[in-house]
Amino acid sequence: MFAGCPFKILEQPKFVYDGKWLKMREVRFRKSDSSSEQVWESVHRRTVPSSKPDGVDVLATLHKDGKKYFILIKQYRIPMAGMCLEFPAGLIDEGETVEAAGLRELKEETGYTATKVLSCTKGKQGLSPGLSDESVNFMIVEVDGNAPENKNPKQNLDDGEIIEVVLVECDRLLPYVELICTEVHVESMLYAFALGMNYAQHFL
Repeated sequence: MFAGCPFKILEQPKFVYDGKWLKMREVRFRKSDSSSEQVWESVHRRTVPSSKPDGVDVLATLHKDGKKYFILIKQYRIPMAGMCLEFPAGLIDEGETVEAAGLRELKEETGYTATKVLSCTKGKQGLSPGLSDESVNFMIVEVDGNAPENKNPKQNLDDGEIIEVVLVECDRLLPYVELICTEVHVESMLYAFALGMNYAQHFL
């Protein structure tokens, strides 16, 4: 379970909470040269095997009428107690591939159908590794906004979802994020992506 761990695990990890969607685990450990016992509490999803990522985030570019937009979503997140600006994303169903999940989530949350899958990351990208083993892959897709299926996109949301689709011109992503971050919570991956684009444009 803890291959390559530099700490000494003092006892079998135990789950101290077991809910419908999440489990909370407690691990007691110490450094090999220390007698001081430490406790690490972590949160784990129940939905998928540990051999694959939990979910997929979709970086979708919409090409429409000669302009390019990032397709983003805005939704209320109860854990954050506020609105959040995010990439379209979702969990991978059992037996589903990362690519299939990404295309499905994009369609459900935004109504748009991807025209082309450009790339998908490998391995598992941790979201908050100090808190949880939750992980995702990132998929980059293009959407033809002039295609018939994307002329009038319609969402297919779950009962627990209220999602607003936000289109941001690609060359205005960072200014938009910096403007809106005082009004809504901006997903860290999205903010980092916007900063990375700006860095590449101005410093590389």
